[in-house]
Amino acid sequence: MANANAVVDKLANVGLRHGEKAGVAIAMMVFLVCVGIAVSQPMITTTPEQVKKAAEAADTNLNRPEDREMIIKRLEEKESIVPTKFASTVEADINTKIDAVVYKPKREWVSPEPGAGLIREQPELIAINELYAYPGRGGLLIYELDEEGNKIPDTSGDKSDEPKKKKYGKVHKRRKGGMGGMGGGMMGGMMGGQRKKKKKKSKVEIAREEKEENLRKTRQIANTLAGGGLEAVKDDKEDSEANKSDTGPFKEITKGYRWVAITGVLDHVKLLENYRAALKNANIAHPNYARLDLQRRTLQEDGTWSAWEDVDEGKNLDILDNLPYAEEELAPEKVRPDNLVDPLPFLKAGLWAKVHVARFVSKEALDLPKEPEPEQKGMAGMMGGRGMMQDQMAAMMQSNSGMRGSMQSAMQQNQMSMMNMMGSGVGSSESAGNFWKSEESQVMIRALDFTAERGNSYRYRVRIVVFNPNFGRDDIAPAVNKKDKYLEGPWSKSTDIVTMPPDIEPYAVNYLPPNAQSGAKLRFQVISFNPTDGWTVPRRVDAGVGDVIGDMARVEVPRSDGSGSKREMMDFRTHQLVLDIDGGDYQNLPTGITGPPVERPALTALLRQDGSMAIHTMIEDLANEFRKDTEANYLHEIKESNKKREKSNGSGYSGMMGGMMGSMMGGGRR
Repeated sequence: MANANAVVDKLANVGLRHGEKAGVAIAMMVFLVCVGIAVSQPMITTTPEQVKKAAEAADTNLNRPEDREMIIKRLEEKESIVPTKFASTVEADINTKIDAVVYKPKREWVSPEPGAGLIREQPELIAINELYAYPGRGGLLIYELDEEGNKIPDTSGDKSDEPKKKKYGKVHKRRKGGMGGMGGGMMGGMMGGQRKKKKKKSKVEIAREEKEENLRKTRQIANTLAGGGLEAVKDDKEDSEANKSDTGPFKEITKGYRWVAITGVLDHVKLLENYRAALKNANIAHPNYARLDLQRRTLQEDGTWSAWEDVDEGKNLDILDNLPYAEEELAPEKVRPDNLVDPLPFLKAGLWAKVHVARFVSKEALDLPKEPEPEQKGMAGMMGGRGMMQDQMAAMMQSNSGMRGSMQSAMQQNQMSMMNMMGSGVGSSESAGNFWKSEESQVMIRALDFTAERGNSYRYRVRIVVFNPNFGRDDIAPAVNKKDKYLEGPWSKSTDIVTMPPDIEPYAVNYLPPNAQSGAKLRFQVISFNPTDGWTVPRRVDAGVGDVIGDMARVEVPRSDGSGSKREMMDFRTHQLVLDIDGGDYQNLPTGITGPPVERPALTALLRQDGSMAIHTMIEDLANEFRKDTEANYLHEIKESNKKREKSNGSGYSGMMGGMMGSMMGGGRR
């Protein structure tokens, strides 16, 4: 330990004596190294004259004038900068005159106050345009009725074959009357406007309606009493049992029908302008549509047309008011006025074609529907639109001939309460009413005629009927109609000719030249419609002169329950005899005209069962739109027979936006 301390002391003494000498020696060595490196570097050769010359050259470049065009050219070549011609654009805008009328709002920002100069006039109604009619056939799902026209209760409890109502919309009953009028016409909007059936009502229906009317009047009086008017009126046991029997479930059947679908477009914004000018108040300037009148004329045997006749709406409503389910609409509700658009019955056989106006259908509506979200219960279901409340409402709406039973009574109570609160006649605060309204510039109409007879040709026309907004009022100009509950618009132009084909009809589609075994023949596509179940099936049949076209044959028939197509015997006997066949070969060009021979389209004369003669040409039959749609729909239905049908809006939407009437009416299956 003592030796270690001695060594440390010696080292400390050496450092104190010789440390500064070692530091000076190291610094000298570093200095010498730096000097050696500096000496080895080359000398600077730049002279003061060179520096001066470079400075003068730089000053010359900075102060030298440059041509502006050359600068622009160089920028364009190196930087790809293109002039914007901003100055000329500004000069052109200055010379353009702006019309203030273009920027004028369609509606005033402030509604005029009641007072002088607000005497009401009668709104001018307008005609529907772009009318289009197209035939169709298929099997409709409807309620089965007894001899008195009442629905038959279903006690089987088997609903395995019903369509997915939750996925494709709730029950869509045809609404016949508006939910409210305007001012004095409000009562007419609430209590009237139904398209009356011509069919005689059963005793059960008459008795039920009388009982409901008495109950409604009693409740109306009770509404005027303080202390809980409605609670003072109770449904007796007998009335409850009557309403209970009208809520279902009921037996459903599939039945074949023929129909003509009539679609059109209404200039709704023009009608709004007319209402505003007549009623002096933009808040109530909305037409309350009551119904759509439909007329047709028939092509007679002598080639003349019959007089215009009303379509039997009673027979049509027997179907439209008897639907368990309705097809999902492709057009939004804002372009489908209540009472102007017939619902589409759910088809178990066949497909709907040309029942939508293409311009109103968005691309999103053509996509396959998404799977529904799980149904919410409680308050979420009540507010979500697919909960318990909607299902209960839908079940109540499944009543024959419109609003009846407990649903009707509840609606009448609400309507009467609204009347008591708002009043009617002059001096009351008028409301816009509880009925369909829209700000769309154009809306669609659709009527279905199930009374068209096979083999007949028709022309159709339609007109709108609205609730009279001045009904029962006194604040109107002289000669304005205040007595009639409804106002009728002008008739539209008639549609083109639409023909309902016979149930079994041949179409010439190909020419078969003569051979060693037989003479020339035509290949016919025979389309057969089975009115029992609604299926339509095409089949190719070859026939020559003297042959009767068609026979009984076993063919593939589609199914809509997912069980796949079935081979069944169907009747393809047209009872038409081939009298003659012409054309189908090639014709040489006249002398003096060079070129290859041209094909002559084949035509044939057929003798019908009633003794008349029909001429068919390949060029017309091949282009026949109804034949092409039927064939395409059949192929689609065969392909989809292994899937349970959930919608029947046509075999395909790819050709929807093109076709016969351009952008208005979609071609193909529209």
